[in-house]
Amino acid sequence: MTGERGPVVGYVLSGSTSATVRFQLTVEGEERLREGMLVEAGGEKTPPLVARVERLTPVSPLHREGDIWSPARRLSRLPQPPPGLEAYVTAEATVLGAPQPGGGLGEPGRPPWPGEPVRLLTPERLQRLLGLDPGAPGVVWYGELLGYQGLGAPLDVEALTMHLGVFGETGSGKSYGVGYLVEQLASIPAPGGGRVALPAFIVDANGDYLDYHEAHARGERIGEYREVLRLVLPQSPARHRPYTRTLTISLDGFTAREIAEFIAAYRTGGLEVNELQVSLLERALRRLGEQYSYTQLLTSHLHLLLEEIDELTKGPTAAFHHQTGRAARSAVEKLHHDLAETYRILSTRPSLDRSLVDHATRSPTLVIIDFSSEGAPGAPLPLKQLILAYLARLLYHTFTAYKTTGDERYTALIIEEAQNYAPNPRAYPVAWSIARDYLALLATQGRKFGIALVIVSQRPTFVDPIITSMLNTIIAYRTPPDDAAHISKTVGGLPPHLREKLTRLPRGTALIAGQANKLGQPVLVKTGKRTKGHRMGQTNLVKTLQKLQQTPTR
Repeated sequence: MTGERGPVVGYVLSGSTSATVRFQLTVEGEERLREGMLVEAGGEKTPPLVARVERLTPVSPLHREGDIWSPARRLSRLPQPPPGLEAYVTAEATVLGAPQPGGGLGEPGRPPWPGEPVRLLTPERLQRLLGLDPGAPGVVWYGELLGYQGLGAPLDVEALTMHLGVFGETGSGKSYGVGYLVEQLASIPAPGGGRVALPAFIVDANGDYLDYHEAHARGERIGEYREVLRLVLPQSPARHRPYTRTLTISLDGFTAREIAEFIAAYRTGGLEVNELQVSLLERALRRLGEQYSYTQLLTSHLHLLLEEIDELTKGPTAAFHHQTGRAARSAVEKLHHDLAETYRILSTRPSLDRSLVDHATRSPTLVIIDFSSEGAPGAPLPLKQLILAYLARLLYHTFTAYKTTGDERYTALIIEEAQNYAPNPRAYPVAWSIARDYLALLATQGRKFGIALVIVSQRPTFVDPIITSMLNTIIAYRTPPDDAAHISKTVGGLPPHLREKLTRLPRGTALIAGQANKLGQPVLVKTGKRTKGHRMGQTNLVKTLQKLQQTPTR
């Protein structure tokens, strides 16, 4: 076999199978082996197998519950164990596969024989067994495999178009890990040498990725990205900063029915959508839509839309009751007040349009949609939902056109706090979300056109199940028990030991499973260090309190 083998850390015990290897550790194994590490079992009488250590169990003949030494232990009079009766450690490891001649892991043909050695897999040998090297084209190395300093988990970038979910509760290291992933996707090894970047749009809920924008503005390089753009709402105090644009959109890409539903739901917060109001608004928009754009009807030509509503609700032959008309007028006026007057995001010449997508995908750009308190001050959730719905629809139609004309392009849409835009109504009753259907469309169809959807959330059970069912790769940080079971189901099942670990992973440690994981089986990794800081993840509680409390009060 290729590569120098690692040290012997144990010997196979009876009862091992081609799925699970049981072995007893050597003294060196007791010192070096940890749960989650990889080993190579067999290789003498049987072909070697690669396995992941799931459980270590110390065993002592003199320390068993209810044995004859129980009274002596209670009185602290237990004698030293005689030679041959010292404690030892057994291990249980899940077989990941059998190394193949051309590299990679395949189905194991037979279990290892009792007494065969179990060796620690060195990073160099593991890379050779997988047929990979650190510069393999199309592979990025995420963090460090648990117990393997300097060796990351190999991720196949080609598989990211089958979508990725990153989950973890508050404080687990989730957003830091996504930023680290962005850095990997900014520097992907390419065939023949050199590196490339995957263009990306990030919906940034809390400013977790603004460090990259600020670093770019200072002239620092972010991998192979040629530009890092920040889009903020028109009233943001940051709108005049370098590489920052005011975010405006157009509703002309939506249908009359979609706009009518949004107008009606926006007024009530989505708690109640009156079908008669929707029908009235749809008819008014359709009538006027032959002469004017929908954006014009909700901005400069608002009076025409209100007059058309009045026309449809007045007189003996009115198609709708006047009370329906009054409610519809109120809804239109509220939408106009918020989107056109207060937040001023509606424009017949939007900044977030196809030309931006063309630029970002041709000259690799990281585009940050800043929904933080600075980037979108006071913006309500329905407004953010509309912007994301617009972006999802824009990407879908633009990439469909690329595919039709043979212009192959790729991008990633990374969505923080995804449960607010694609909620699971049974578990997370956000009143209403126009974005959910468009994100579901990207989840089911986006792969065909080169759109990689990256869903980031504290609670995967809160995200629409249609979308989570389309996620073929999962990076999971510490999660609550209900979510651990959900993640296990999403990836097609996890070994019980790994599922239990999900609820108590230390900060910055994650499980990676799914199609992009070139190891083929779930593995535990420690997130690598970002090249740019993560100020949103830092706190200075004690220093701040000290400063405040040392200040004399009046």
